[in-house]
Amino acid sequence: MLDVSTIEFLNFFRILTKRAVLWTEMVVDETIMHTNDIHRHLPYSPHLSPIVVQIGGINHVDSGKATKVIVDSFGYDEVNLNIDCPSNRVCGKQFGAILMHQSEKACKIVSSMKRNAQNIPISVKTRVGIELESGESFDTFEHLVEFISQLRQEGCYKYILHARKCILGGLSPAQNRLIPPLNYIRVYELCKSFPDCEFVINGGIPGLKKAKSLCYGQRDTGGGCCSVSKPDSFAVTHSVPCDLCGATNGSCVVEPLENIPNLRGCMIGRAAIENPCMFWDVDRYFYGEETNPYQNRRELLNAYCRYLERTYPRQCCDSDQSGGCIICKDIYGGDISDASISPYDTNTKVTIPSGVVDRSLKPVLGVFFNRPMSKSFRRECNKLSRNLRIRNCGPGYILRKAFSIMPSDILDEPFIFTEDLQDSDITVHVGPLNQVQSNA
Repeated sequence: MLDVSTIEFLNFFRILTKRAVLWTEMVVDETIMHTNDIHRHLPYSPHLSPIVVQIGGINHVDSGKATKVIVDSFGYDEVNLNIDCPSNRVCGKQFGAILMHQSEKACKIVSSMKRNAQNIPISVKTRVGIELESGESFDTFEHLVEFISQLRQEGCYKYILHARKCILGGLSPAQNRLIPPLNYIRVYELCKSFPDCEFVINGGIPGLKKAKSLCYGQRDTGGGCCSVSKPDSFAVTHSVPCDLCGATNGSCVVEPLENIPNLRGCMIGRAAIENPCMFWDVDRYFYGEETNPYQNRRELLNAYCRYLERTYPRQCCDSDQSGGCIICKDIYGGDISDASISPYDTNTKVTIPSGVVDRSLKPVLGVFFNRPMSKSFRRECNKLSRNLRIRNCGPGYILRKAFSIMPSDILDEPFIFTEDLQDSDITVHVGPLNQVQSNA
């Protein structure tokens, strides 16, 4: 997710779950080739694995070279080509979702990436349809099958499908994630058409219950909002708009009754920002591990603070040698009998950038989703992040001060197992029907 999947975000989620597959934000191939600081654009560490790097591009030569740089310099588990992003910044440069309408160009890019990837898988993230600014629509199953067939011939056997069409022109990227109806049955039909390919479904998945029902089928999970007896009946019993599913914008979000063998995973994005703590249970609920890494918010936040303190050591004092800081002694301790050890006067230079603090706090702003004082915590983070007097004490200190306002019963409250969650604990990403009509 652009401006979200930072190195801090990725590390926070690797603290939450050891098994979930992480993704970088999309990086343009030209940036990879020409930057003088590639590690700033491609955050990687072996402990983040499994992790996918996503690139965007329009020129097959550049995309191939960028893939080689990635393979030679990093240990990512997969390289993904973005044919999904609807942003004007992207499609205006003729890459991203627009490549669904330029299959020959997309195939050249995938072929070039494949040649330079050696033993690392190449995948494509795309939509199930596209509507151009001219109003011309390519939102049929036949068009999608033809598009995937051509990419498959170039050696791509894995696809992440955002189960909505992309509307170029008239809708913002945020609206493109909400307004076009979801079309899960098209994904299932595609799985059936390409049994030798792997598919991951993306779009509007509200939580782990839904994700597990999609991947394992209703029989295995006991979940499901609708019932489908066999794959052949998907198109007969469900359609878009779908009366059976009852979604507000006509989405069809039915889970398959049985497991679809080559539907190998679910991608959940925006819910990870709004309610990250739902992912505390991924390892147990989704992957079958006996336990999860952390059991409550205090444990989780303390672990993340330790990461921040290692990564961005405080610049306020020489406390590792002697003495301490008059500001952060309440957290870290230290002898402050000599007032000169405090650097806070009118001539003090703030050495920790605001960007570091903002990136460090952003992943945890939703940690208290649907809990008392959630807004108070967010306000405290915002207030402390703007306080120059404490900036040099580091983002770890700032976060510790922010969550210290939260009552112990909330910090130490055990996380709720996925099967026990209430509807209010789950975020929903579906647009209202009147928005679909007004933007048609």
